[in-house]
Amino acid sequence: MGWARGAAVVAVTLAVALFGAWLLGWSSNLDPVGAVKGEPPVVEVPDLDGLARPRALADIESADLVADVETSFSLSAPRGAVMGQDPAAGQLVPAGSTVTVVVSRGLTRVEMPEAVGRPIEEVTLPFDEVGVEYLVQSEASETVASGLVISQNPEPGVRVTEADQVTFVVSTGPDPRPVPEVAGLSEDGAAFALGSFGFLVGEVELREEAGVPVGAVVSTDPAAGTVSPRDTPVSVVVSSGPPPVAVPQLLNSSVGQAVAALESVGLVANVFGGGASPGNVSRQSPEPGTMLLPGSLVSVELTGG
Repeated sequence: MGWARGAAVVAVTLAVALFGAWLLGWSSNLDPVGAVKGEPPVVEVPDLDGLARPRALADIESADLVADVETSFSLSAPRGAVMGQDPAAGQLVPAGSTVTVVVSRGLTRVEMPEAVGRPIEEVTLPFDEVGVEYLVQSEASETVASGLVISQNPEPGVRVTEADQVTFVVSTGPDPRPVPEVAGLSEDGAAFALGSFGFLVGEVELREEAGVPVGAVVSTDPAAGTVSPRDTPVSVVVSSGPPPVAVPQLLNSSVGQAVAALESVGLVANVFGGGASPGNVSRQSPEPGTMLLPGSLVSVELTGG
């Protein structure tokens, strides 16, 4: 009876030992619980840095992992060599996990285009596609339209890499400038001055203006000094001379009063009659209230004293 009990104990112990050995052999992370639960074994990610692509893929496969290959240009890693991986070497991951491998495409080179006069987006597209960096500088220009390349460095045809400094200078168009003062100039003189500052002559309006000679510029819109973009149309107001004035009532006025009244409104007296002892105004022409331009003559006849 005791012999049978002892044999049973030995048998159970041996079974447990065999089961444990099986678990340890099956589970590389020595996790018997995980094996019992049916979880995949955990494996160590190999170190792939600098390996050639075929060798790296073979190491991933032998570690019971799956490779996902990406490529990228590099200044230092030879073409076809591994330059990065995820997860990192040495990490423990479930068998069958994916390891992303970045393989070098080698040193990329881009030939400098004939960029001057072309849109910046067009000439930089090849650089963006391969990841070669470049510098864009802005500069105002009177002759190159906004968004077009003014200059480049290096010159066209030079092959550049990420290690080179590539620069494009791009036009922002002409700078705004102040409208010049043209009041008092003739219409032609104002047009010349505006054109020399880069403006266009807009609408021309004739307006009666006291104190401004006929044909002279009175004002502009935008006003003088207003900062505006080049080629902005500037409207011009040109004087058509002073407005007409009404002939005053001169009848029965003395000659001095008549002359003073006419001068006060800009008219000129043409006095006649009256003899040696002139009296008051007996007649005038034109009649009172007639509208005349300043400087016009008004005839004044005096009675004899």
